[in-house]
Amino acid sequence: MSGGREIADGIVARRRNALLSWVLVACLIIAAGVSASAGDLLWAGLGLAAIVVTVVPAVAYRRWTATLPWEVSLFVASPYALQSLDLLLPRSVATYLVVPALALAVAVEFDAFTAVEMSPEFAVVFVVTATMAAAGTWAVVRWVADLAFGTRNLRGLYRVMWSLAAATGVGVVAGVAFAAYFRRVDRERLGFATGHPRKRSAVGASSVARPRSSRDARSESGESASESSGRLRLSDRRQRQVVRGLQLALVVVLVVGLVRRSVGVVVNAAVALAVMELPGLLERDYGLPIDAGLTLWIVVPVFLHALGSFGLYDAIGLWDNLTHTLSSSLVAAAGYATVRAFDVHDADVYFPRKFVAAFILVFTMAFGVLWELLEFGIDGFASQTGVESILAQHGLANTMTDLVFDCFGAVVVAVWGGAYLAGVSRSLADRFAADGESE
Repeated sequence: MSGGREIADGIVARRRNALLSWVLVACLIIAAGVSASAGDLLWAGLGLAAIVVTVVPAVAYRRWTATLPWEVSLFVASPYALQSLDLLLPRSVATYLVVPALALAVAVEFDAFTAVEMSPEFAVVFVVTATMAAAGTWAVVRWVADLAFGTRNLRGLYRVMWSLAAATGVGVVAGVAFAAYFRRVDRERLGFATGHPRKRSAVGASSVARPRSSRDARSESGESASESSGRLRLSDRRQRQVVRGLQLALVVVLVVGLVRRSVGVVVNAAVALAVMELPGLLERDYGLPIDAGLTLWIVVPVFLHALGSFGLYDAIGLWDNLTHTLSSSLVAAAGYATVRAFDVHDADVYFPRKFVAAFILVFTMAFGVLWELLEFGIDGFASQTGVESILAQHGLANTMTDLVFDCFGAVVVAVWGGAYLAGVSRSLADRFAADGESE
């Protein structure tokens, strides 16, 4: 188009689309103004965030016609405006609808304005995980505010968990709806990679998705030869001895649990023993380079968790924080290796290192929310049936603290994980390529 920079895929420059989008922005402005005038500053702040996200394309291109597809703007504006104007939707439902809509809008803008290249499938994953992570983060923020200012934003664990469950459910439903939209209506309209040549804006012209070699993957992950050589060095024999020692300790825990007829101890010890076989399985059957450091990274968290079920969670206050930090780092590592593997393998996607680090934080928080929901569900089932719970929650403060320490583990992986995980990512990418060729 003449008169300005070329519009990126995902940003529509048609007048009809722009008019519809600006009408929806006007609805957002009116609704946010109504909330602000009523003293509802938190809801007004969410409206301001929605307005900013929606008008970013027009500001970036300095063209009023450069807007998000009107469908995305509608996803964002309709639940917010309906709630603000007291039309149909209650606050909780509207919030759960606005957040995944904002996540989709952010995904479109990441793809259009940055070096990030997403596939439609990854965009759906991004929407779901971002919704869950936002719900968990918002719960933690309100909990911290209650502690700092003596407010009562959170009214008990039960309500918080059902709120997180509702947000997760809406996020999943939104992801399914967006996936159906991409598949049946128009996946190219939002600008995501589809395997066809794409036009990129000047903003991200130098970052068109491209096939990358293993050397590229290594350099982008930040791994150098010195970092690689600085890994934990144990002989295979010594590594087996360490793992066998941990397994022997777990067998003792398992036997004691059987003697005491403690279902929680028995199940946790048995699961930990099974997980300890995972490093050997991954290396033997899938060809992944699992060195001593990675082996201990996998087995130590499950060992400490199983040991904690033997009474250490109650005896040592920081035991729960330690196990959550280590376990979340393991979850983050799995997410990191998988995302980097798809980045290396698939020419339609491109995830710069900073984006991967940020996404790992989102992914880990989302998994933390999922884990707390699992504990909540198992604990509730146990209380209803009268059986012993294999996982238990110990109050609101404990749950919120768990989510905070989950973030600590994710930060460790986001900052330093590349040195240990680049080799695993490359091996996964090679396996994806081999599976694709075999098909």
